[in-house]
Amino acid sequence: MRFIYCAACVCYMLNDFSAVDVEKAVRYIMSSLSYEGGFGQGPYLECHGGSTFCAVASLWLFKRMDAMTDLQIKRLRQWCHRRQESGFQGRPNKPVDTCYSFWIGGTLQILDSYEYTDKQFNRGYILSTQDNLTGGFGKWTTTTPDPLHSYMGIAALSLLGESDIKPLFVPLNISQEAVSHLYRLQANW
Repeated sequence: MRFIYCAACVCYMLNDFSAVDVEKAVRYIMSSLSYEGGFGQGPYLECHGGSTFCAVASLWLFKRMDAMTDLQIKRLRQWCHRRQESGFQGRPNKPVDTCYSFWIGGTLQILDSYEYTDKQFNRGYILSTQDNLTGGFGKWTTTTPDPLHSYMGIAALSLLGESDIKPLFVPLNISQEAVSHLYRLQANW
């Protein structure tokens, strides 16, 4: 699923989908929709927050959100909303983790359902993972900050509308400013 997402991002940025068989990619994505409501890394695999984001963002970038039925979207939203405890967990019965505040939060944003999360609760969790001495965010409150969780924590705070953090273009996980620049470049190709 990560590789399909990477291909979808590159095609979207180049504004050229000719190198990808979009219909096959969409079939693969849809075959990875789990009975639980989220997406796995592949068919018949457990659904997971990261692969769910990659699947949904890919469908959006491919302009194929219509591949999902209304019932599938409803179940997907429910699955994502059930991942929030304080922050978000990537799978049922796992601890919350800073990065899933973006992976699940971003999925809900694409699905126009992020507004129904408890944003203050999520913000509190994200900020609790920040190291006040060295900076950055960790996976959990008890772990050392690392680059991945630091970026994902900042991206999640952007979803929350945190002041002084640029708004995101969620499907590409880049700033709105960067995607505006991308569109200006594409207009000149």
